[in-house]
Amino acid sequence: MGNQKDLPLAGIRVAEFGQFIAAPGAAMLLADLGADVIKVEALRGDSARRFDGTSTQSPMFLAYNRGKRAMALDLRKPDGIDAARRLALSCDVVLHNARPGSMESLGLDAATLRAARPELIHASVTGFGTRGPSRLRPGLDIAAQAESGMMSVTGEAGGQPLKVGFALIDAATALATSNAIIAALFRRFRTGLGETI
Repeated sequence: MGNQKDLPLAGIRVAEFGQFIAAPGAAMLLADLGADVIKVEALRGDSARRFDGTSTQSPMFLAYNRGKRAMALDLRKPDGIDAARRLALSCDVVLHNARPGSMESLGLDAATLRAARPELIHASVTGFGTRGPSRLRPGLDIAAQAESGMMSVTGEAGGQPLKVGFALIDAATALATSNAIIAALFRRFRTGLGETI
């Protein structure tokens, strides 16, 4: 492996406001390609840090957060929101998996940030989109497996539906999101235009 500066996304800066797998996994893949990823966590940290009941860092947290820097901000206070906004506007990419409406209430949504910085790439990961009756439901991997019918084809013949052995939907979402961000970065390189994903 060559120098970190030789990686394809060297020089790209990403602000990640993510928890668990989908957004953190996408940001991790960007970090693997050389992006400088700054993970923003609540003062208590990403919920995945203690997901398995440990008092330190769970294997799930470690698996999806390699290669990142991290900072803790209290987004319930004006100083924390101001720091988050300054960070976001200093980055090439902002990525989150907050519930619809959360980033808007903080002024960290795509419309607000891209009005100040049109070349910004802003990616949101949601379980059920931003409109419609299910938009506020949490986007849990197990719900997606159940509702998609995936669980009906796993397990033993004649038995009940079973969850796939790992968070397949979240992992696939991370891959699709990172690919969309890379495509938007390539488009920005050619046109100077940012994107809302």
